[in-house]
Amino acid sequence: MKRNIQLFLILCMCSLTFTACNSKKEEEAADAIDTTEQVALEDVEVEDYTVLKYNELEVLAYEGDTDAMVMLGRMLEYGADDVKQSFTEAISWYQMASDSGNVDGTCALGYFYLTGTGVDKDLDKALELFDTAIEAGSTNAYVGKARVLLEQLDISREDEEDAQDADTLKATEEATNKSDTDSESDESVIPEEEKNIFDLFYKAQISGDVDGSYYLGYAYENGIGTAVDYKKAFDYYSRAAKSNSTDLSDQNAINKANVAIGLLYIKGNGVDQDSTQAMEFFETASNNGYAKGSYYLGQIYENGVGVDKDYEKAMEYYLMAADLDYAPALNQIGYMYYNGYGVDVDFASAVYYQKLAALQGYAIAQVNLGFLYENGYGVERNLETALSYYEMAADSGYEGALEAVVRVKAQINEEM
Repeated sequence: MKRNIQLFLILCMCSLTFTACNSKKEEEAADAIDTTEQVALEDVEVEDYTVLKYNELEVLAYEGDTDAMVMLGRMLEYGADDVKQSFTEAISWYQMASDSGNVDGTCALGYFYLTGTGVDKDLDKALELFDTAIEAGSTNAYVGKARVLLEQLDISREDEEDAQDADTLKATEEATNKSDTDSESDESVIPEEEKNIFDLFYKAQISGDVDGSYYLGYAYENGIGTAVDYKKAFDYYSRAAKSNSTDLSDQNAINKANVAIGLLYIKGNGVDQDSTQAMEFFETASNNGYAKGSYYLGQIYENGVGVDKDYEKAMEYYLMAADLDYAPALNQIGYMYYNGYGVDVDFASAVYYQKLAALQGYAIAQVNLGFLYENGYGVERNLETALSYYEMAADSGYEGALEAVVRVKAQINEEM
């Protein structure tokens, strides 16, 4: 919303003199300071909060401007020029905005409780916040509510690509184009709960919400509440990717859409398989500072998908993603050091990067660390530590981790 504010211009006049001043002149100088001219410019409208600097937004926020509070939250949530990412501070500003009745602040808080970022994950709290925001007129809250319902149904597949290892793109030549006939399913057997999720995404999309366009594409790609339709997925992803919005949350949706389109081209789903086109979309996301875009470019160069293998180029992109603390990229850098791809074999560096990824709960890195400790590569052999990492991965349901747990327990018993 627009808010009328007062801008005060304080003009101060200072003079220097090398001669002694009598008391009368001092009084006159004091009077001059006391009567400093103040010019008030009334009814100045803030058309675009995104052009304001952090300190300018702070001034407005402390004056009670809730839109400025939300913008501060956005900058802290996503990080911006000269603004270090801080979820705790972002939540604080969003909470202040929400408490003052700002619907965007309420909606933003919902996402933190949905993902458990900076707070304990609480789907009930997230749903309550999204419902409140919907009642107040938020369109993006439809997306948030749908995502909560997805989590509750345990059918969300949005981050499945994060669970892929170095072979993510190796099998792309075996991928086949899927026609609409191949991908359609019987809509009559789609559960009502999923149809409700689809309807929420649709409501957001027709209201012009960029996130809504992305998630409607996501629903079509994954068959959530509708038949799988890769061409429609491509269409809605494209609508999001073409958005000109400068809002930081919309930029995130735009980046996700670019990566999703790139993966459709890699797999040949709904479009002709085309790694060159895929790279263009990944590069767009990467150039916007989106870690997954950089990560998939690294995968393409590491595995030689449509290009000559180039481990050094792959490492360059992985490091770009790692700078954004992206766990799959951190894991992959460790994998490169372990195998000596584009770098000298360095088990210590392999352990270092695997630990950074494992600390984020990334199961593949936990399994890799278990292997390194089990065999004493880059670290002193320690079966108990290996077991603990394998158990972490097993607890998250990672395939093969339970087998490793059994194997290491047997070794421990043998060596007792």
